[in-house]
Amino acid sequence: MRKDLNNYLALPYKIEIIPIAEDEGGGYLARLPQFGVLGIVGDGETKEEALADLAKSQKERFQKYLEEGLEIPIPETELDEYRGQFLLRFPKYLHRELSKAAKENGVSLNQYICSLLAMNFQSDRLAATITVMHEEIQTLNQNIGTLKYQFKESYRFSKYDISAIHADEYPQAA
Repeated sequence: MRKDLNNYLALPYKIEIIPIAEDEGGGYLARLPQFGVLGIVGDGETKEEALADLAKSQKERFQKYLEEGLEIPIPETELDEYRGQFLLRFPKYLHRELSKAAKENGVSLNQYICSLLAMNFQSDRLAATITVMHEEIQTLNQNIGTLKYQFKESYRFSKYDISAIHADEYPQAA
C-alpha cells in the first residue's frame, strides 16, 4: 500500500460512538479504539458532529505520523488471526476410516470432518450449558431446602404463642 494520507483515510477503521453523560457535558464521543482509548477522538453535540470531529482528528494525526515517518497501522479485524485452516495429524487408520465415511456420504473428506467437528462442537457447548444449568438447579434446591428448614424452625410455636401473636387480629369473644 502506498504511504499516502488519502489511502489511510479510506481504510475501514472500527469506530466507536459513546454517549457522554449529561453531568459531563452531554453529546457524543467518537473514537478509533485501535489507537487507544483516547488516541484519536472527536466529540460533538450529535453523533454526526462527533464523527466529523473524529475525521478531522484522524486526518491531522495521520498527517503527523506520515511527516514523522511513523507507521500507521492498518485496520484490525477479528478474523485476522484465523485463516480457516490448520494442520492436523492423526493415525493412518483414522484417516482411512474417515475417508471411507466421507465417500459413503458423498462429500469430500474436508467437508465430512468439518461437519463432524461442528456437530461435536455444538454437543460440547450444549453439554457445558447443561452442566451450568444442573449446578444452578442444585444450588436452588439447596437454598429451597434451607428456606424450608428455616421456615419450620421460625414458626414452631405453641398454641399459646400463636394465639398471643394473633390476639390483636382475632379478638376473643367475651
